[in-house]
Amino acid sequence: MGLFNRKKKTEKREIFPTTYSNTYYPGLFSKETNPTVKSCINKIARTFSTLTPILYKDTKNGRARDTQSDLYHLLMNPSYEETSALFWDAFIRSMLEEGNGYIYLGRYNGRIADMKVVNPYEVKVTRNSSHEKIFTIRGIDYTEYDILHFPMLGEGYDGTRGVSPMDRYRELINLGSYLYDYINNYFHNNSPGDRLSIELGTSYPSRPADMDKLYAQIMPVLNKFVLGAKNAGKPMINIPDSKTTVLDQSSNVQAQLSEVMEMVERTICLLCFSMPYEMINTSVNKYDSLETLQQEYLTSCIQPLGNHICQTLDKLLPSRVNHHFRYDYKTLLTTNTKDTVDYLVKEFNNGAISMNEMRAKLGMDGIGPEGDYHFVQSNLMPLTMDNIKAYMAKNKAELEALEHNPQGDDKS
Repeated sequence: MGLFNRKKKTEKREIFPTTYSNTYYPGLFSKETNPTVKSCINKIARTFSTLTPILYKDTKNGRARDTQSDLYHLLMNPSYEETSALFWDAFIRSMLEEGNGYIYLGRYNGRIADMKVVNPYEVKVTRNSSHEKIFTIRGIDYTEYDILHFPMLGEGYDGTRGVSPMDRYRELINLGSYLYDYINNYFHNNSPGDRLSIELGTSYPSRPADMDKLYAQIMPVLNKFVLGAKNAGKPMINIPDSKTTVLDQSSNVQAQLSEVMEMVERTICLLCFSMPYEMINTSVNKYDSLETLQQEYLTSCIQPLGNHICQTLDKLLPSRVNHHFRYDYKTLLTTNTKDTVDYLVKEFNNGAISMNEMRAKLGMDGIGPEGDYHFVQSNLMPLTMDNIKAYMAKNKAELEALEHNPQGDDKS
């Protein structure tokens, strides 16, 4: 029997007892509009949607996946209604956007059978007289037996609620949003670069009050016969009683704004999400390879958050210290085919993996039971005192044989 027995889908089960409007779906409740923030959230959430917390048990030979446990399969497919990818995507977004992730533990006969990501904006957290957390959702109280709470890592947890990176660094994010608006308005309304100038003759009114009427009269003619791609290469006929010239309004404003904008975007990525800026802007890359960039992204951004999630999930384990949850991040370490093959061959030659394991990592079928054996190089031996003494004795015998003079053996 596993840690938890997960019932069949046909059996009656307890669902989130309020309404499904409490379930958190990606983007449904998000109010964030800053493009850099949304890009970072999308990147992190979609990364975790490809990962699953794996239940391991400690063994004499290291650790192994506990595939016999029901809790192992529960985390592989935590919700009946949503796919695993959608579940973990929604959960990560709730942590990042609101600073708190909540998972409702649907139980059957006292055992966890289903999970739901709760809308964090509808949860109020307090503590009772025993200092236990109470989660109030639409007037209904739940305890830690029902709700698993994941405060956001490192942003100011006060014992009841975490703080989202967006709330923590709102002034910085607002600065980025103001820059976006300014750049959009400046370039849209001022159009730096070449602009058409029309000098009108005396037959046109010059009073400022008549300028709107003048534009309404001239612009349709320009749009039809002068401006736009459809008029490229066509001869241009000036509007009667007018002179047309081209004004150069180019400036260094665009370059300066781009530098400031990149600086703000980099700071948002670093402070809010500990993410390398190059992960969301591939046009700039200070890293020497994709592998180095992926490793930095994994180490600084994904792994700390993943460790926090797994350590919180460990609370589900019923006092079994030899079990723990961990993520397998190997799929995130993108390498080229040659490096991957070289690495796997090295691991195979060292006995770390079998032939079937190596073929599986390359997307190939196994070769049968004989591919499950592990091999080590024959010139290696265990480092024990007996082997050391035998090795030294052998060397001593060989040395004595070299120093021996056979002429002294002839007594005749």
